[in-house]
Amino acid sequence: MITIVAGTNRKNSVTLKVAQYYEKLLNEKGKSCQVLDLAKLPEDFVFSSLYGEQNSRFLKITQQYIFEPSKLIVVTPEYNGSFPGIMKSFIDGWDPRKVSGKWVALAGVSSGRQGNARGMDDLTNIFNYLKINVIPVKPPLSQISTLLNEKGEVSDDGMNDLIQLQLDLLLEK
Repeated sequence: MITIVAGTNRKNSVTLKVAQYYEKLLNEKGKSCQVLDLAKLPEDFVFSSLYGEQNSRFLKITQQYIFEPSKLIVVTPEYNGSFPGIMKSFIDGWDPRKVSGKWVALAGVSSGRQGNARGMDDLTNIFNYLKINVIPVKPPLSQISTLLNEKGEVSDDGMNDLIQLQLDLLLEK
């Protein structure tokens, strides 16, 4: 099982559309996957689950979407030169022993030209600290409004080739 994390809590985000596009590509490859939209996280998890209190809904989400799957794909938008704080708070709620050794693929989304390159670098550092292996191919989906067609699919052949390479590398692990 592979989990695709839409790394923002913005409702109906473009990031979620990209995560769903990854889901479509994995389904076409016959792979079992699921999408986690951070907009579905319990609103109080930052004040409970991160500081010793138990939030059963948060624990269930992390078990199903993070600890049980063998691989992750994290799609994050660019927020203030990095990735959203909700994603960092979500990661802070993970048990490091349960994610050590996993593989993750990263994709960045932005309306500008960088495709959240800095945010993916920041996430790479965090995942390396947690002993999560990061696939080196990290598609920067920049100027996202021009990359997605009306079906929510990436319409650029070069970017699709990069995404396919990334998925192939992840699936080899």
